[in-house]
Amino acid sequence: MPSELKMITKCIFIVVSSIISFIFTINPLYVNSQELLWSTGGSMPTNRTEISSGIIDEKIFVLGGADYKKDGIMDVIEIYYPETNQWSRSSPLPIPIDHTAIVTYEGKLYIVGGFLEDKTPTNRLMIYDPITDKWTEGAPLPSARGALAAEIVDGNIYAIGGVNSTHAPVTTNEVYNIKNNTWTALEPLTKPKHHVASAVIDGKIYVLGGRLFGNGEPSEINEALTNMDDNSMYDPKSNTWTDLESMQIRRSGFTASEMGGQIYVFGGQTPEGATNKVERFDPLVNKWFTVEDMRNERSGATSINYEDKIFVIGGQREGLQALNVNEILNSDTR
Repeated sequence: MPSELKMITKCIFIVVSSIISFIFTINPLYVNSQELLWSTGGSMPTNRTEISSGIIDEKIFVLGGADYKKDGIMDVIEIYYPETNQWSRSSPLPIPIDHTAIVTYEGKLYIVGGFLEDKTPTNRLMIYDPITDKWTEGAPLPSARGALAAEIVDGNIYAIGGVNSTHAPVTTNEVYNIKNNTWTALEPLTKPKHHVASAVIDGKIYVLGGRLFGNGEPSEINEALTNMDDNSMYDPKSNTWTDLESMQIRRSGFTASEMGGQIYVFGGQTPEGATNKVERFDPLVNKWFTVEDMRNERSGATSINYEDKIFVIGGQREGLQALNVNEILNSDTR
């Protein structure tokens, strides 16, 4: 091959390589692209906000919450069946509760902390067995907390952030060993916050957003002005925190779920009010991407992943208007 042709071939190779590299830089999901589509599921029977959910045996349990304009705080448990798009009602919670956190483990629901009547934080750990329809209690949290996050990794429940009995936001990070029924203090958050969202990928806990003010006590200030866009990853094995790329929007009172190794965040409160904005975090490239908006602006919702779909349920609009909507984010990899 003449030297001139070799040089031209080499130049073409460099240019093509550069273009491919640029494409992957601006869009790491260029190969095996994923289209996300919204649909609507059956409405929750009861309008509720500040709810929590867990999934057991293909059934989504939506617990507690409130309708602040009508019935106040609730002890309601309603069950959604994704396969039939139907709802039913279960036996109620032992107590009305909202702003709690829920994890599931070996067929049981673990309800961690939360607010009782009059926004009083609780340290109760309530355990529900849907097979026997019975409630038991685990060892209480070392201190009462509401508006916290909870996740489970390797049979241990991690309870992170929230507000304490004096309604002060905390950095607390504690782990509950289910087998031993004991709590242990861990490396705290780097700053106090509540109304966060969280998700787990590959055994690591991602704690997102939250705020400093607006902790359940009346205030003249717009609480969302203290919103955060933090993305803090906790590694239970090393007991360390790592700060990752911040969210695109400062949010609190929102919800997050994992799907396909990505974290999706939905709605929440902003200084302008409740939002319908959605974004996605890819931990492999440490970047956030915009996703199509929800149809409803809302905060205080819950979300849960089932069969490559995320169900975003309930919440509230501005003016404390509780909702029963059930929007479904579908993963279509065709």
